[in-house]
Amino acid sequence: MGNVKPVYNSKITCPVCDSEIEYTKVRSKQIRLLRQDTDFCPYYDGVNPLFYEAVICSECGYGSHITTFSNVDRYARAKIKEKITPKWQKRSFTGERDLLHALEAFKIVLLSLYAMDGPKSEIGKISLRIAWLYRYSGDQEQENKYLKHTLESYKKAYSQEDLSEEGKLDEYTCIYIIGELSKRLGNYEDSTQWLSRLIMSFSDPKQKERIPNRLIEISRDLYQEVKDLAAASKE
Repeated sequence: MGNVKPVYNSKITCPVCDSEIEYTKVRSKQIRLLRQDTDFCPYYDGVNPLFYEAVICSECGYGSHITTFSNVDRYARAKIKEKITPKWQKRSFTGERDLLHALEAFKIVLLSLYAMDGPKSEIGKISLRIAWLYRYSGDQEQENKYLKHTLESYKKAYSQEDLSEEGKLDEYTCIYIIGELSKRLGNYEDSTQWLSRLIMSFSDPKQKERIPNRLIEISRDLYQEVKDLAAASKE
């Protein structure tokens, strides 16, 4: 058993070109989460499953987060074939990935989302993961660039999308992330406004049962942290 690789290949049908392709998954027994940052960036002992969440069709170039890979309608399919496939150079994305390969895969997913006018919530999800990958590498400039993309996307998702749909970031986690990323980017006033909105929602009996207690706990802690940072910045 000591020779079992931490990753293995599985098969899936591409919803754009109908090709049967392989993608790489991490064995669940190999996943050991150590901790998370306040924006949920995960740190693992050993193999990082985040590296493998982006699935790319080697035939047509379509890319997606594994959880939404098959969610392609006729419009999106046509847009991928029009904007992505003609420029695509066929290549495989299976096997063990390092940080650079993970970045390449996620950026292809982002290109697909823009090509097919994907939901802002999904664009935010992918942009955030790219920011995390740059955080791992210590590239603060690129991390902040993608955090800004994430923040803009989640703000639009909050105002324009039905976040109660299955598979989407829920409304309250979206509010929290907007507040958290605003803090990371130094927008303390915006951060306190969004976090305050979430904390006030918890005082509403109609909303309270839909908000995880843990989310409120970390929101209250973060709210106080932001207030302290804002005060310090004015001294």
